[in-house]
Amino acid sequence: MAFRGHCLIWHSMPPQWFQNLKGDALKNAIVDHINKTLKYYEGKIDTWDVVNEAIDDSSNGPQWKMRPSFLYQNVPDFVDLAFKTARAATSTTKLFYNDYNTEGIYGKSEAVFNFVKDMKSRGIPIDGVGLQYHVSTQSFPQYNKINDLIGRYCQLGLEVHITEMDVKSGGNAQAQAKIYSEALKACLSNSCCTAFLVWGVGDNDSWLGANEAGLLFDGSYQPKAAYTSLLETLGGGRAGGNAPAPSPAPAGNNQQAPANNQPQQPPAGNNQQPPANNNPWGGNQQQPQQPPANNNPWGGNQQQPQQPPANNNPWGGNQQQPQWNQWGGNQQGNNAAAPAGGNGGNCAGAWAQCGGQGFNGPKCCSQGTCKVINDYYSQCAL
Repeated sequence: MAFRGHCLIWHSMPPQWFQNLKGDALKNAIVDHINKTLKYYEGKIDTWDVVNEAIDDSSNGPQWKMRPSFLYQNVPDFVDLAFKTARAATSTTKLFYNDYNTEGIYGKSEAVFNFVKDMKSRGIPIDGVGLQYHVSTQSFPQYNKINDLIGRYCQLGLEVHITEMDVKSGGNAQAQAKIYSEALKACLSNSCCTAFLVWGVGDNDSWLGANEAGLLFDGSYQPKAAYTSLLETLGGGRAGGNAPAPSPAPAGNNQQAPANNQPQQPPAGNNQQPPANNNPWGGNQQQPQQPPANNNPWGGNQQQPQQPPANNNPWGGNQQQPQWNQWGGNQQGNNAAAPAGGNGGNCAGAWAQCGGQGFNGPKCCSQGTCKVINDYYSQCAL
């Protein structure tokens, strides 16, 4: 059985003592953490997401901008440091960079591609890229866009994993099924795409919330059209249960902003890499993420919605692209406001941002208490 480790270095939710470190002290802590973690899991984890979400959401096209996290501000070369340290610690484990809003050829996706291409050209030991693939039936890449993007990574000599897929249904199970199946088809069409993970099992367990119905099984763990579509794509025929057959998504102007009230994801655990057995999406995952994944065979809980494309809309329509932060909403970069939550008016929802340096959004919480995580980020914690 193959397993993915997620993740070694991430700006979000580290321990407070780690955030407080400066300069060489932080650099030494990064090296120590990576060495000890890889030593402990040596021979048990096949692939590690070494760095998660280091590129800022405002990055666009050929230029990338580093997220102004405490990591970057204290150790500007922390990405290079992390990958070099990881390779020195293990010669067999595959080392990946993982990020969201990376599913097409536009905006941040293009910036991440060029960032990774630059790493490769400078000899940084990177083996692959994780495309998180958090999308919706109203905002998703067309098949040719994701297929072309994966092909470009193949040409760089890198592997690709679809790592955290979910699709907010918008009440359209057939459109959701088509998006899932096209993502899998694009992966299967490129030899360098070697893993496909869904970020949860049943809708009740999803970080998106049950109402978004983003996963393969409903709240009672009955297979949905999305499950059937993946099974059919793999040549497995119809699934059991009452899942309807998928049909094409409606044509037209299908770009839409991510929904508000998005929860912030807690630290991730060890994700399983498929396929190790007959399960096309992975086996039983060991992942202490919140909310619980209930023996989640496809992944856990993750943050941020899909970013719509810039101007040249690869999904159809002629809308201007808003900027998205990792919590949802049409805000700009790290100064973005967290989405309003539920019945809380202009207050942020559960696990959303509610404060931090340069933050101009709501400072109250419709659910939970606004907890200071670091100088740049406070969160509505339950």
